[in-house]
Amino acid sequence: MVRKSSSMRRLVPLVPLVLFAALVAGCGKSSSQKASSTPATTSTAATTTTTTATTPTVPTTFARVYFLRDGKVGPVGREVPQTRAVAFAALEELFSSPSATDRADGLTTALPATASPGAITLVGHVAVVDLPQLSHAALGQIVYTLTQFPSVTGVRTSRSLGDTAPLTRADFEDVTPAILVESPLPHETVASPLRVHGTANTFEATFDVRLLDAAGKTLVQKVVTATSGSGTRGTYETTLTFSDALIPRWLEVFEPSAENGRPLHMVRIPLNG
Repeated sequence: MVRKSSSMRRLVPLVPLVLFAALVAGCGKSSSQKASSTPATTSTAATTTTTTATTPTVPTTFARVYFLRDGKVGPVGREVPQTRAVAFAALEELFSSPSATDRADGLTTALPATASPGAITLVGHVAVVDLPQLSHAALGQIVYTLTQFPSVTGVRTSRSLGDTAPLTRADFEDVTPAILVESPLPHETVASPLRVHGTANTFEATFDVRLLDAAGKTLVQKVVTATSGSGTRGTYETTLTFSDALIPRWLEVFEPSAENGRPLHMVRIPLNG
């Protein structure tokens, strides 16, 4: 996701100056002189000054909000105010539920419609959040949303007891897709070369990524290898190059079945509109 300010200027009328004539008397033979003075007349016209209130522009920044796609976390982009409380702003967007576009893309949330986030306190690199009682999947959404920021490595709730370890993304592997796409995000405008990155936990750390046009034709396809797999989540990054004349509409990532090549763990991201 502004305060208005206005300034008023007041025109102060000049005080009219009155000119006076001096009466002069001379010595010697008897004589007399008469002098008269006429006051100068000035008129002051009324002046009206109109001021226009201006609305200062509030700087914004970009943040990810993690909803659920088929029960697994998936990020969408949100524009939030660029303040020191940007993590809380992202959390507010998360609690505001998926938009109509998000829902049309199949995204849902495990957060109750009546829930709202409380205050966030950063202790070291751990975000302590005042939260209501939530499901495991809902906590996963919160942990993913908050740990996107470099200053946050873990999350504790105000309900945590004693020296309970902070929650991290590793605690939510069961609600993380085998191939998590962090970028590009849904409906992002993209061009060549396209950088694709995220995390993955696939057999032998390999999977496929491809771009399709609006008709479903494959524009480019590539095998990607993450830093680890087969039970251990790793990171990946790759670049897809294609003709400037082509307009990708979908990004698909999947793990081909070793048995028959059928796509497994498919994630499909709409692009360019």
